[in-house]
Amino acid sequence: MQQLKRYVTIAAGTFAVALSFNWFLSPNQIASGGLSGASILLGSLFRVDPSVMLWIGSLLVLLLSVYPLGIRSLAASAAGSLLLPFFVYITKHWEPLTGNPLLASIYGGIMTGIGLGLVIRAQGNTGGFTLIAQIIYRWRGVKHSKSLMVMDSIVVIAAGIMYAPEKPLYALICVFLTRKTIDVTLKLHRESKVAYIISSAMYEQSIARTVLHDLDRGLTKLSGTGGYTDDKRVIMMTVLGAGDVHKLKLLVQSIDPQAFLIFCNAEDVVGVGFTDRQMAL
Repeated sequence: MQQLKRYVTIAAGTFAVALSFNWFLSPNQIASGGLSGASILLGSLFRVDPSVMLWIGSLLVLLLSVYPLGIRSLAASAAGSLLLPFFVYITKHWEPLTGNPLLASIYGGIMTGIGLGLVIRAQGNTGGFTLIAQIIYRWRGVKHSKSLMVMDSIVVIAAGIMYAPEKPLYALICVFLTRKTIDVTLKLHRESKVAYIISSAMYEQSIARTVLHDLDRGLTKLSGTGGYTDDKRVIMMTVLGAGDVHKLKLLVQSIDPQAFLIFCNAEDVVGVGFTDRQMAL
């Protein structure tokens, strides 16, 4: 079931990227990097439909990656590599939503970011330049980020040479919004809360059992002293998903109406029982 959910998420993400390509980027000649951007340039150069160039490029890169990377390591990339050109091809006749390059760069960047964010959340990728970067790293030890930046820069600069000097400016807007939207999409998925529950000793066991069994979360007990009364207090700390915050409040207050709860943001949580659950989503 988890694998099915993973591949459904990858499919949804690649479909969003494909719609962004056909609705905004390709009609307005915004080559914002990646193999999709390169396919726009090559399509104009050889007078071939960009969706066809994307098919050719994706399959070619995927096949060339089998030997240096191995079939097993390509499993996560194969789905995105094949689904993206497929979705681009079947939606290529859908009418563009705008002919304004500024609007296209803004909405195209946001929609691409949402799609890529979903794919990354499912531990996949859309192949293309990502696979080339992995090959370069395997052969030359160059970091993925550096090789991707160089390849994307070449695409953006080439767009300025082939089309017009203002095209790279629109592409940079698209790239910026794509990166920001990816960050937001991943943050919404990974956002967690650290909860501190301050209660009296008489409710300690009841609250602990509730967190451990009803919420299925781990719990750490800390010792504390009241600043005004000097009474010994029990402080319980737990990490939970943002969606469980309200449930924790209700459960704790039903046991101890006087309990004091503090919630803090936790953007990255690593640990048995929590990381595994997040990765399975």
